[in-house]
Amino acid sequence: MILREHQVKAVNMLRDSICRGNKRPILAAPCSFGKTITAVHILAEAAKKGKRGIFICDRIKLVQQALDAFDAHGIEVGVMQSQHIRTNYDAPIQIASIQTLARKKHLPLFNIAIVDECHVHYKSLQEMMDVMSLTIFIGLSATPFSKGLGLSYNDLIVPITPTQLLDQGYLCPVDYYGGTRADLKGVRTRRLQTGATDYDPKTLSKAIEDDASLTGDIIKNWIKHGQNRQTIAFSPSIKHSKTMVDMFNAEGIPAVHIDGYMDDEERRYIYDGHDAGEFKILSCSRLLNTGYDAPSVSCLIDCFPTKSLIAYVQRAGRIMRTAPGKDVAIYLDHAGNVAKHGFAEHVVPEELHNGYEEYSERTTTKEKKEPTIRTCPQCYQQMSGIRCKCGFEMRFDAPLESDKTMLEKIKKTTNKEYTTKQKAEWLGQLEVYADQRGYKNGWTAHKYRSKFGVWPNKITAIKQYAVSQEVSNWITHENIRRAKSA
Repeated sequence: MILREHQVKAVNMLRDSICRGNKRPILAAPCSFGKTITAVHILAEAAKKGKRGIFICDRIKLVQQALDAFDAHGIEVGVMQSQHIRTNYDAPIQIASIQTLARKKHLPLFNIAIVDECHVHYKSLQEMMDVMSLTIFIGLSATPFSKGLGLSYNDLIVPITPTQLLDQGYLCPVDYYGGTRADLKGVRTRRLQTGATDYDPKTLSKAIEDDASLTGDIIKNWIKHGQNRQTIAFSPSIKHSKTMVDMFNAEGIPAVHIDGYMDDEERRYIYDGHDAGEFKILSCSRLLNTGYDAPSVSCLIDCFPTKSLIAYVQRAGRIMRTAPGKDVAIYLDHAGNVAKHGFAEHVVPEELHNGYEEYSERTTTKEKKEPTIRTCPQCYQQMSGIRCKCGFEMRFDAPLESDKTMLEKIKKTTNKEYTTKQKAEWLGQLEVYADQRGYKNGWTAHKYRSKFGVWPNKITAIKQYAVSQEVSNWITHENIRRAKSA
């Protein structure tokens, strides 16, 4: 099994954390990181040393997906599930859902457990962790932003960010289009299992379903921006999803609805048909939010508003996987989620919530504040602040008029994830690198400008004593890029 560089780094960081006494680390693995393959490697290496391991899935429906990953690498495993054809309690590695383990009177003994989608933390899992105090539990999640997660896990491992995965070609870039959305005035909220709040499904569904014009706009925008791509769609209710599917089909665009009430065989038939290109639009309410893996999908229609950062990042991740011929993905935002949460690839975990301090999902990420993104009524570009590039200036004594028909591409800001302090640290590391190699003073300024788009006139370097892997990798990437250009 050959791991990618960032996967090797993750394994080493986890090993170092465990050696320091942290028996409950979380690996923050962005979409397309290859977290399941990393888990397969960890458990296979443990089995070679005579250890017993278990891979715990968030849901029974994800057991087969995990089993396929182990089988692909020839790893012997057993499945702990009632009357499963692969039941084998003698296998050194077991796969089970948390629901199956919760029903067992006697828990199996194992040395290491890997918990997939650990941001959804179940009471039964916590009870298991409390009983098995000597067992190592490693959490996997792209979105470890849940309230009190730091009470159950004691270290956060972030080997690579989504932006770095993009730079290295492991993630597909996304173009975001936003503008039209439903009026959510009066929609109630509710508390989620993760500790965050989100819109109440019933009142949200009614608000979306009552907006008859929105669905028509969705179809027009897909025709304009979706470019006949393989597409998935999210609706606030099954009823809305089915209605939208009927309207797409009426326009001659083949679309199919899918939901969790269908049996496994019917859903598999639908998945296979979409993967084969037999129809263009695969529409759901929540089913595809996690565990869905179809790299060929390159467009997302989002008409499901959410206050949850976890739900938004997981949803956007469905179209970020790379595939041959897929140079860019399209996110059609009819829900206002991009304006609320920012660009998904800029969200990076920074710490686990300790359960005591004031909580919001944003307190656990590097981006504490997001700029408000609006549609300019003059040129229809996406703008932040009060002035647009076209010259329009927002007045505060009148409501902002916005286009209600077509979505417009949202402009991305560069290096959004870097704070002033981080830029100063970068400048300090560039100075160290230049000094080590005897480069002239101008080299540092030019490299800084190449990275951040401006000269470092307003940045005072913070003294550094070494060059981080991130800066070293970027310099190497720049040298390769320049060499190819030459």
